Amino acid sequence: MLRRDTTLLDRVGVARGPGGAVTLLEVVGDAGVDVHLVLGEPRATPGEVLTTGIGAVTRALPATGVSLLPDGAPGPGLRVGTAVCASPEPRLFIETAAFEVRAEHDLLERAGVFGLETASDSGRGHFPGIGPEPLAVGSARQAAVARFHALGFEAAAVTAIAAGPGSAAPGRRYRTRGAKVTFDRPFGFLAVHRTSRLVLAAGWVTDPVPYPDGP
Repeated sequence: MLRRDTTLLDRVGVARGPGGAVTLLEVVGDAGVDVHLVLGEPRATPGEVLTTGIGAVTRALPATGVSLLPDGAPGPGLRVGTAVCASPEPRLFIETAAFEVRAEHDLLERAGVFGLETASDSGRGHFPGIGPEPLAVGSARQAAVARFHALGFEAAAVTAIAAGPGSAAPGRRYRTRGAKVTFDRPFGFLAVHRTSRLVLAAGWVTDPVPYPDGP
């Protein structure tokens, strides 16, 4: 598991969609790209969870931050209550898994979606400016990879880095509002352009990266 804590409670919020409640964790990155991890109810399908997550990150659906949520379990994988901490500030504790997702798609299987229906018709020529012989698109494939690890998130040309300094744990002296979010079963991820809210990459994680064996 990857673990981190922050005083910013509202990095986590809860939205509701057709499949029920969805918990969203925002990981702020560089280059204007943030990563949102989304966890739904156990009975919800990946499509339902990702649809609700996309609605929340694009602000088509409202999401309520942890600071406004009641104590208890107001969202999947989320617990809110009183925590004993080293400082009086509120604290959000995060546990999630490192993952790597790879996929390859034949774009001609959905040629109409990608605007390739006409270009792949070999009954007549296309692209006359390329050469004297009639041409048509014979194959079109897309390969994608997304990685999330201790140093950040990478997806194709998208990179979001989030890292914090580490230190020895100080003594705990204060009772304060605390929350813990845990991603320990299949969940989704969304890479989002912060300004436009455009979703640049999305995927579903079922198998985390194994922890490396070593001394």
